[in-house]
Amino acid sequence: MKRPLSLDDSMRMDSLGGAGSADRARYRRVVAASALGWGLDGFDHTMFALALGAILTSLQLSIGIGGTISTASLVASAVGGMFGGALADRYGRVRVLVGVVLGFSLTTALTATAQNATQLVVWRTLEGLCFGAEWPVGVALLSEYARAETRGRMMAFMQSAYSVGWACSTIAYFAVFSLAPAGSAWRWLFVLGLIPALAIFVIRRGMQDRVNTASAEKPLNPFQGIARLFHRDLRCATLSSTVFLVGTQGNYYAIMSFLPLYLATERGMHVAGTTAFMLIQIVGGFIGYLGSGFFHDRFGRRRTQTGAILFSISSVAAFLYTPVQSLAMGYVLVFMVGMSISSAAGGLGAILAEQFPTAIRGAGVGFTYNVGRGIAAFGPMLIGSMASRYGLGWSMMVVGICLSTLSTIALWTLSETKGKEIIHDAAAQQ
Repeated sequence: MKRPLSLDDSMRMDSLGGAGSADRARYRRVVAASALGWGLDGFDHTMFALALGAILTSLQLSIGIGGTISTASLVASAVGGMFGGALADRYGRVRVLVGVVLGFSLTTALTATAQNATQLVVWRTLEGLCFGAEWPVGVALLSEYARAETRGRMMAFMQSAYSVGWACSTIAYFAVFSLAPAGSAWRWLFVLGLIPALAIFVIRRGMQDRVNTASAEKPLNPFQGIARLFHRDLRCATLSSTVFLVGTQGNYYAIMSFLPLYLATERGMHVAGTTAFMLIQIVGGFIGYLGSGFFHDRFGRRRTQTGAILFSISSVAAFLYTPVQSLAMGYVLVFMVGMSISSAAGGLGAILAEQFPTAIRGAGVGFTYNVGRGIAAFGPMLIGSMASRYGLGWSMMVVGICLSTLSTIALWTLSETKGKEIIHDAAAQQ
């Protein structure tokens, strides 16, 4: 059967104005749509951490309950991610991507109606299901279009869109909380979660999967796809990738779930100060995401990821324990936190996509990323319970170090996949 056009083939044919032009245009749409979906996901999902302080006060809830609600959402994301990726293997990447963007938009908006902890748990759990599904679907779609030698930076570019979405939610947080009392402002903030629903029309227009799923030896249902991950040839990669993600995601959530609350309670900052620090952290994160992709393509997956993990530990320790004599020093330190934490996340898409065959790539990425996320979600709950006794900053640091160590050990049990071709099996034949 005929080999599908590579991007190099497309570029060579472009001068003829034939299939190459169409393939390149489709590739640009896939890059834009994958990044847009993840950026909008970031816009919706980060609202909860930003509004957490106001929610706890408004509904008279404790920090421990806030951590539990965060954990419920993240655990739900494990389930959503597992089945979202597997459904994308069965029914197509683009079709499932549209559905999950619509889902997390609606459930985020419905969070505004919550009157107590139970209702918050319900809406955040449903939002988590859709949030978890978006990333593996986008990774599977984009990784199959990207060239092997540039896959690291393309996946990091997609990941960097989360910072853009986070910046937009932070700006929205500042605007809404400046215009309305905190007791009602958080509800208006979640109403803005409807905005991403409009993007589904942009995402769907003119896109198609790189892989023809009709010709793939695909599982008959998502459960079969997930079961395939534990066959002898993939079992070690599946388990190691999952443990790796437990550590990586756990370190991220240990810091980012409580950073706005830490700034407010430990540093005594109000809305304007917290917003400024968060935006600087987000700018650092955007740079960290993009930069990590170039390092992954140049130095390989394992060495780059290990360096990023060590960078994140040292940056967080410096931020939490360096006496801050001026705002400028605080801005520098929080910028480093954002850059280092995001650099450790920037390579995840490339690392995971290269571990699994095309027919079950969605299931593999979805299972490992989201089961890792689900287990790591107990980190915020642990930090919440430790904070009353040991302090929030110390609890964040200890949990983060333990999980970073676990991540590094698991990483080095995975194969180095830099430059690996992933569209070469029967599932890719058109």
